[in-house]
Amino acid sequence: MTLRKFAFMVVTTIGIGMGVGVLHSISKLFTDMGVFYGLQVGGFVSTTALMGFWAYLTLNFLVRGWIPPRLWQSIQLLLIAVVFVDMIYLRYIKEGQTGSIWPFAGYASWPLAIALLVAYAKAKISGAAAFVPATFFVYVFTVVEWYVALKFDIPGLTTVVGTILLAANSYLILLLGRLLRTA
Repeated sequence: MTLRKFAFMVVTTIGIGMGVGVLHSISKLFTDMGVFYGLQVGGFVSTTALMGFWAYLTLNFLVRGWIPPRLWQSIQLLLIAVVFVDMIYLRYIKEGQTGSIWPFAGYASWPLAIALLVAYAKAKISGAAAFVPATFFVYVFTVVEWYVALKFDIPGLTTVVGTILLAANSYLILLLGRLLRTA
């Protein structure tokens, strides 16, 4: 990857994050925030997504050098399941089992559904072998990056942060193949 392609990736990812933040502030769908605040949140959260993408690429590179690809794919599937259970059951238990479990199921399910759609698109572009790694990155890394917002659970803002992360991570995984192609 050239420096020019890397700069393109960084600038466009931050632009997407800022755009999603502005869309949230204009639509006032989940929370009422100003446009400038939406720009700030989108820019900051999308840079977090960039750091997570770098961490994923490093992890994937290191693990693929140590263990067979099929085993790594199985581990990724297991981690997706563990994160899904953590998002629902363990967070529900941590909250003291008060109220319904359904809000926790919602916070776990909609990012997974989007991750599966993005992984399907990635598999159509790059081949069937890209499905599990794309799902793993978009879902697991989004949840890891989203952890602070989930922990403090500020109504509305938690969802805004999650959608910005999903948009940025989806864009990054779909862009990767295009950037690595030699022209």
